[in-house]
Amino acid sequence: MAAATLVVALAGCEFPGGGSSTEHSEGAPSTAEHLTSEEVARVPGWARRQGFADNAKAVAGAKLFAEVGCLSCHTYLGTGSSALGAPDLSAAGRQSHRSAREFADYIADPSLFGDTVMPHFADLGRARLLELGAFLAASKHAH
Repeated sequence: MAAATLVVALAGCEFPGGGSSTEHSEGAPSTAEHLTSEEVARVPGWARRQGFADNAKAVAGAKLFAEVGCLSCHTYLGTGSSALGAPDLSAAGRQSHRSAREFADYIADPSLFGDTVMPHFADLGRARLLELGAFLAASKHAH
């Protein structure tokens, strides 16, 4: 059962270093790549709706959020999936009161915080984790 849950949790996830849990056909964009480009295209709208359009670090984090597969498990302003009960992150900054640095620490290794379902993303590197943290900390309004 645990192995099946892990497979479902990671289906379609993009992993640090460029790997993926989905197979890609030579020469043609995969469904995951197509969906990722659609999700990245939503970032300017997210930034406007959430009020962080002038925060370059938060915008970069939002793009990363869309690119690395976070929306395979989480939802954000009506986009994504709620696989395995992963929370909607539209108001993460208001609901948790974590700083960007604290969000980055959580994402790097959620198991240190008691989350044994979410994979760790330490391989993204500290700078990218801080961008994700800035995005989540700026996600407060959920209009």
